[in-house]
Amino acid sequence: MNASKIIQIMENMHKEVFSIKDIAKIISKTSGYSSLMMFRLKKRGLILEVEKGKYSLKETNPYAIFSNLIYPCYISFLTAFSYYNLITQIPKKIQIVCLKSKKKTSFDWYDIKFIKMKQNRFFGYKREKISRGFIFIAEIEKAIIDSLFLPKYCPIDETYRVFKEMENINIKKLIDYALMMKKGIVLKRLGYLLERLDIDIYDKVKDNINYKYDSLDIISNNGKKNKKWRLIINRELK
Repeated sequence: MNASKIIQIMENMHKEVFSIKDIAKIISKTSGYSSLMMFRLKKRGLILEVEKGKYSLKETNPYAIFSNLIYPCYISFLTAFSYYNLITQIPKKIQIVCLKSKKKTSFDWYDIKFIKMKQNRFFGYKREKISRGFIFIAEIEKAIIDSLFLPKYCPIDETYRVFKEMENINIKKLIDYALMMKKGIVLKRLGYLLERLDIDIYDKVKDNINYKYDSLDIISNNGKKNKKWRLIINRELK
């Protein structure tokens, strides 16, 4: 089978990322032969090697590649905020939530970080059609909740800026998703940020908040105490 025929078949399959196993099945050859064929196509500049043993067509959208390197997974945190045009910078570090541990990798000029999440917190994402493929990406509300849960991947002040950029905030969905995380600190951080926007959810979530003081962000344990939300305010929000 010649190169153009293989490329045509790959295009017709509308698959974002191909493994050697996929290629072997397509051309009905051994993995060794398929690996050699992919090497030759890559050398000729007809395909891209995304990571060892995985390939993509040249025109495939990078976001489609990122969210198809492991299954299941979805784009979240700052990367999702950028996709939704809620922050101005284009992140070099791509953040992918997944169920299994996977080492970080690089593709093109991007550094891809895989963030393991437990099954009960792996929700709130969708499959979305984009040019030349599909991506798996967190809903805006879940990207916010993920960021409040793990602020080391998205500083609290960035999440607060996202709130201020949103035209419509789905408060019910945010509360529901925060409750589903089974982590009181997420509700505390959510409640505090919303209150700064004159949205008070305290009566709706107070039964799920403990009396321990937690830090608003992870930068330090020093700051003024907020008695209502039981938070140490260690990050200035503007």
